[in-house]
Amino acid sequence: MKKNVITTAFLTAVILGSAQFATSAFADGMVYEPVFEAVPITESMNTTTTTAKPEPIAQTASTKTTTPAVTSTPAPNSVEANNLQNALMQLDGAQVEIRNQLLQYKSEYSTIDNQYRMIKEQRAQKAKQIRETEKKIKNLDSTKEKIRKNLN
Repeated sequence: MKKNVITTAFLTAVILGSAQFATSAFADGMVYEPVFEAVPITESMNTTTTTAKPEPIAQTASTKTTTPAVTSTPAPNSVEANNLQNALMQLDGAQVEIRNQLLQYKSEYSTIDNQYRMIKEQRAQKAKQIRETEKKIKNLDSTKEKIRKNLN
């Protein structure tokens, strides 16, 4: 039983440790914690993206020409900020999931620990009952032997 608890604890530590490394990949390997932000982020987060439909291709008899659709590209800083915000949201979500999983594991451990203690107490009581019963049988055997000796 002790081996199973140790194995379970080890596997839980490995899973949680690997989850920490996996979640850091969302921010391209950069550690970013908003609590330690010196300057607050003032940019608004846009979750909708606009896509421009391509204009129809104009074709002449001699050559094929296309007119590209005009799209406005946001400044690189806002794209990076949006990426960081998305990465932070993903990290927060992963952290919440892992914490919920930890709470679930703790409650399961508590339940199993209580069952273990109860079974351990029951086992000790049964061992005591067995010893007392064996002692009674031994006393009865010795009494029978004494009676047989007195009859002879």
